Amino acid sequence: MGMIKPAPRVHPFVAIMFNNGEHLTSCLDVLKDQLGEIFPGGPVYRVTDFTDYYVNEFGAQLQKQFYIFKTAVDLEDFHKIKIRTNELELYNSTAGTRRFLNIDPGYLEPSKLVLFSTKNFSHRTYCGNGIFAEVTMPFAHNDFVRLPWTYNDYYWDDNRRYLLNIRKNIVRPARSGRQFR
Repeated sequence: MGMIKPAPRVHPFVAIMFNNGEHLTSCLDVLKDQLGEIFPGGPVYRVTDFTDYYVNEFGAQLQKQFYIFKTAVDLEDFHKIKIRTNELELYNSTAGTRRFLNIDPGYLEPSKLVLFSTKNFSHRTYCGNGIFAEVTMPFAHNDFVRLPWTYNDYYWDDNRRYLLNIRKNIVRPARSGRQFR
């Protein structure tokens, strides 16, 4: 029988889609207040280079960027970050109908990148409070692995390089039980 252990500590992750740098800055300020300091952001890229799914809602100039927080958090109940980011999206919308931000939260730990969602699907597991989680990319053989449901932009070489670089900064402290400073 395995021993029950406390929840692991993980590094919060967000992928933010935005059309306006002011909305992005405001969003990051709120998230920093809640989750602490952020590693330098990943590359900024055009969402339409990967999908047209958001064009009707956001327009063709939508951009996206990944961010990972330096301070590891306790994973117990961390799925509720999706509730907070949904509230932040709603706050940054026109009467709740047109969003100016799309925030996809999750976490990075040495073995994987996980995303939270409000949508159930065959590869997602229920966390509670209407939130599901999926392993978006496991880490194996010195790289992140593409799964059938991994979004193309997550597996894009520039984003994978960014995630691999940040992973290097968190893997030793995570294995030793310390936080990155």
